[in-house]
Amino acid sequence: MTLFHEVLHNALPPIALISGVGMVMLCMVNRYNHCTDRIRQLIKDRYPEGGIKEPSIDAEIHLVFRRASLLRRALLSMALSAASAACLVATGAISSMFEINLLIPAALSLVVSVGLIILATLFYALEVRLSIHALSLAITDLKAQRKTKDTSSC
Repeated sequence: MTLFHEVLHNALPPIALISGVGMVMLCMVNRYNHCTDRIRQLIKDRYPEGGIKEPSIDAEIHLVFRRASLLRRALLSMALSAASAACLVATGAISSMFEINLLIPAALSLVVSVGLIILATLFYALEVRLSIHALSLAITDLKAQRKTKDTSSC
């Protein structure tokens, strides 16, 4: 096997890992952007034209901010995972080109990269759980508003 083929053979799996991490990060960035847009919208709606503060909006702002914080941590973990996978590519290429044994740094890079993906997945799962909790609160508020509207119209 030629040197080029060996370098390419060692670099492809970590490059595929980086690509997968990039796709997951894209999804997380979209959710993060939605959270920040929602916070801006809620802040704008916090004081309606009557000038009376809506207390339920503060609670929703707090929940959405917690979601954004979890997503930010997940994104940071994924970015660090991609950097670790890039180190794995570099380690494999250097090992093949100079015919030196870099098994321990390569294994360490792989373990760190996968560990950070697991950490990001945990943050993401917590964000989804919080999102579902916020949705259940919104549904409860909707039911309460409907009940109030029905009793006031009688």
